[in-house]
Amino acid sequence: MGVPLLGPMTLSGFGHAWYFLFLLVVLGLIGLYIIVQLARKKRLLRFANMELLESVAPKRPTRWRHLPTVLLVLSLLLLTVAMAGPTYDVRIPRNRAVVMLAIDVSQSMRATDVPPNRLAAAQDAAKQFADELTPGINLGLIVYAGTATVLVSPTTNREATKRAVDKLQLDHRHRRRGDRWRRRPAPGADRAPVRW
Repeated sequence: MGVPLLGPMTLSGFGHAWYFLFLLVVLGLIGLYIIVQLARKKRLLRFANMELLESVAPKRPTRWRHLPTVLLVLSLLLLTVAMAGPTYDVRIPRNRAVVMLAIDVSQSMRATDVPPNRLAAAQDAAKQFADELTPGINLGLIVYAGTATVLVSPTTNREATKRAVDKLQLDHRHRRRGDRWRRRPAPGADRAPVRW
């Protein structure tokens, strides 16, 4: 449907399209006005002598007498469109990029080859990266030591990621389990025959 000054619009572009039922009322008013005008004209022709009528009322009503009715109908049409709540979809480009920081929290990060240790250096680098990352890019945090865990889901809130980075600790579970596995021989390993 084309709306003057607004351009083409579809019924799906309205918040409350059911308000267009009010147009039936507007159509009813237009029909009533036409019926009243035709009945008035017939009544005048039936009971009046045209020669006598022209001598008594020489000025005939002009078409301008319909102007108030036309303005009323137009205002009701505009009111109906306004009540229906026209909407206009605008495509706004969004940066949907996601960066996931992955930090190792295994016991290997205890090494001091990078002062004070690898974990502290990784924390500093991660916070600096979060500060320098382009605004609008979603940033998340994953830690791993044997298995990976999402600590912070992707978000534009850099402070949440930096707080989680500050709270990182080395994972002791996997070291103990790994040591236990290394110390305990496989069942039956001492009895298994070796064949060449």
